[in-house]
Amino acid sequence: MKTDIWMPLFIGDYLADTTRLTTLEHGAYLLLIMDYWRNGSPPNNDSILANITRMQIKDWLKIKNVVMAFFKLESQHYSHSRIDKELHDAKISKEKAEEKARKAAEKRWGQEAAKQEQSPSSSNATSIASSNQQAMHDLCPSPSPSPSPIKTLNSKAGASATRLPKDWQPSESDISFCLKERPELNPQSVADQFRDYWIGIAGVKGRKLDWEATWRNWVRNEKSFNAKQKPMKGHGVISDEKFNEWLEPKREAING
Repeated sequence: MKTDIWMPLFIGDYLADTTRLTTLEHGAYLLLIMDYWRNGSPPNNDSILANITRMQIKDWLKIKNVVMAFFKLESQHYSHSRIDKELHDAKISKEKAEEKARKAAEKRWGQEAAKQEQSPSSSNATSIASSNQQAMHDLCPSPSPSPSPIKTLNSKAGASATRLPKDWQPSESDISFCLKERPELNPQSVADQFRDYWIGIAGVKGRKLDWEATWRNWVRNEKSFNAKQKPMKGHGVISDEKFNEWLEPKREAING
């Protein structure tokens, strides 16, 4: 039992002893016995006693004689026989619980040792190592979960991934794919949005293994990113002649 967070209160005994206390006196008395339980016997000091009972000294002095009649003044400190008894009982209970736990641990270790003596030497080594490992885990539990192997695998995969270059421009095949797959889109406008978006993504999420595949997925799903994308003039599928006419300056720029 942890005496700093738990205190026994026998309601029948308490009410029998305090039937003539006022509400104010009840509150002061309860605060005094709670403080006694946690901090020991209070001193014969009205300032401290008033502070414990959350009262002004002048108000405390009015009820002091009634409340302190439950205590006994000894060597400038007040004692309380019932609280002293409960504290003693709590100490005995704690010592018994600790002794019981110690004996249980000794019994457990004794059984482990007996099993190890009956097993082959190779098994003993394994059993001892396992037992020691479990004991260390029980005594010193990890403050946080161990790293997941999945995270290690992800980090290795991320090492071969790259970020999109800041001067990235769509290749001829990228533009061709956009025009063939989504002729209603403006490839350069889509490319500008694609580049700005991925350059602005920090950390592992901004790294990709295959940027061409990422571009193709972006183009396919462009409507979900920007439903108001400005289309090229002439909606619908364009002819090969118009496509080559539009693509030529892009090809020259890409090839230098």
